[in-house]
Amino acid sequence: MLKPVVAFFSRQWLMIRVVGTFILLIALFFSLLTYTPIVKRVDIAWMLAQLSAWLSWALLCVIGLVMDFPVRIEGTNLASGEFIVDVSPACSGAVPSIIYLAAVLAFPTSWRSKMIGVGLGVSIIHGVNLLRVVALFMIGLFFNEWFHETHVYIAQALVVAIAVATWLFWAGRFADAPGH
Repeated sequence: MLKPVVAFFSRQWLMIRVVGTFILLIALFFSLLTYTPIVKRVDIAWMLAQLSAWLSWALLCVIGLVMDFPVRIEGTNLASGEFIVDVSPACSGAVPSIIYLAAVLAFPTSWRSKMIGVGLGVSIIHGVNLLRVVALFMIGLFFNEWFHETHVYIAQALVVAIAVATWLFWAGRFADAPGH
């Protein structure tokens, strides 16, 4: 009775280790983002929201010069005229990043490949998130009736899809997994 169970776990050990590591890393990373004693000391999601807001504001200022609309920033709020958008911690790209990072770090490959994956993924995810915030601001400013649906149904899914596509690209191109 015990022998087949041991044999099963022995055959599946790599998969069990990868999935277990992924789940453990997700729990750890989400704790860093949401566990109150940690957040009181270092609020990573808020810091990323501040950075996203500032970078978006800088890009929107250039676009505003070309298209002749002013853009101001107050904390994480971006505004032009009466239109205001808050780049909240949920809009910072932190959640897709930590899921991506957990997937890269859990994958059975070399540390060199993992570091390539970390650099590639974080850059792409936050670059796409920056473009998402700017695009949503522009949609809200000029096509306000489409803002909510675009934000909720398209823009969030886009960042997640890009994170998954980036992981698939990295795993296929840079990861030297067993049996690869």
